[in-house]
Amino acid sequence: MAGRSDMESTLDEEAAHDLPRPRTIEEIAAETGVSVTTVRLVINGQAERYRISARTRQAIEAYIARHGYVIDHAGRSLKLRRSDAVGCIVPDLANAHFARLIAELEEQCRSRGLVLLTASTHEKPERERQTVSGLLARGVDGIIIAPCEQPEPSRFVRRGHRRVATVVIDRAFPETVFPTVVGDNEAGARRLTEQIMAESGGDVFFLGARPDMPSIAARIRGFVEAFGSSDVGERILTEPEGDTASAGRRLMDDLLAALDGPPKSFISSSLLMLEGALQALLDRFGSIPKEIILGTFDHHPLMELSANRVLSVRQDTVKIASVAFNCLVDQMEGRGEMSSPLQIVPGALYADRQRL
Repeated sequence: MAGRSDMESTLDEEAAHDLPRPRTIEEIAAETGVSVTTVRLVINGQAERYRISARTRQAIEAYIARHGYVIDHAGRSLKLRRSDAVGCIVPDLANAHFARLIAELEEQCRSRGLVLLTASTHEKPERERQTVSGLLARGVDGIIIAPCEQPEPSRFVRRGHRRVATVVIDRAFPETVFPTVVGDNEAGARRLTEQIMAESGGDVFFLGARPDMPSIAARIRGFVEAFGSSDVGERILTEPEGDTASAGRRLMDDLLAALDGPPKSFISSSLLMLEGALQALLDRFGSIPKEIILGTFDHHPLMELSANRVLSVRQDTVKIASVAFNCLVDQMEGRGEMSSPLQIVPGALYADRQRL
């Protein structure tokens, strides 16, 4: 290959010099004539809270729009003893609900100049403990976790320091010391069951994985409350192992073995359980009987393509992520925890694409 000419190299160097270079916060402060603290407050969306004038805010935002900005994370971390990183631990990154929560949390972090580090546990306690330890060793400033077991406070203490800021999501374990943000699983399940019973003549079953998990236990309670019959136990099939498609398939196989034909309706405790149950129906009948009414929690766009009637409880992932993140930031900045240790965020019931 022929070598590059001196002229080509010179042109490249000149082009590189012409490229806009992002400014540091200190440079922005010097150029706009304000303090470094003022620049940081504007960048972090705190201008109104700290009564920074609109004129100053607009000047800083206009300067950043023209030049951009970059944070010296290494120097800042050494000076403030902060990493500007947040850890998020969930059972399964493939779970649509957790995938949406992580996407929302990532946006929240980006708006505050933070980096989100994600990990999954696959419902394995030992893996969860190792993940927490690994994040603490990397110096994260806070952890948001959907735990697979009762979270022990001692596991969230960095060596030689006090407990790291921590918020629990999705699973309200009893007597936890951590602020917790969850969807309203019990009320959602109750309303979902009542609606399906009205449409199916009361013939409905519940397929659930991990009934020991607080979120699933709450959904089962909602089902029991709505069904209201002494034989409700015969309508609940549970799988003690993980929340997986294979677990849903096994439970539907068990249900079909006990029935003369397909069920009139059933509720699955998650989208993964629904996936497995539908696969079992497909294997048995060659197609999914169109008369079956399907009920589940959370949402996937492919559900709208089903020929079956589909009812689902959709959690407000935007609100859950926002409440959890704001609580975490308050702890990180020394403003304490939520006034209530448990925040329950209502969901919404949908039939196909229509909100009921």
